[in-house]
Amino acid sequence: MRAAPLLFATLASLVALPAVADPVVGETAVELRVGETISLDVGFARGLQCDDVHVVHAELRNVSPTSNRLYLTGLRHGKTACRAGTLGAPTVLVHVTVD
Repeated sequence: MRAAPLLFATLASLVALPAVADPVVGETAVELRVGETISLDVGFARGLQCDDVHVVHAELRNVSPTSNRLYLTGLRHGKTACRAGTLGAPTVLVHVTVD
């Protein structure tokens, strides 16, 4: 019966721990037109995810052993966010508006 208070205290302390998020190295906003392509230096970020692939086409290309570039092409009017980088590694978050 003594284990119950200890178990409760342990669980309560785990719940109180702050959430650990991916380190965001950079965050930026870009605007482009339908059909326009821009590129951004994203450092060593690897991996790519965009919220709405119907608004923008995104491609991550290796340009040197220590640097990658994110290429964004506007597909249709709208807004979305793209993140270059993977879980547990530095990331770059890009807020994209296509006019």
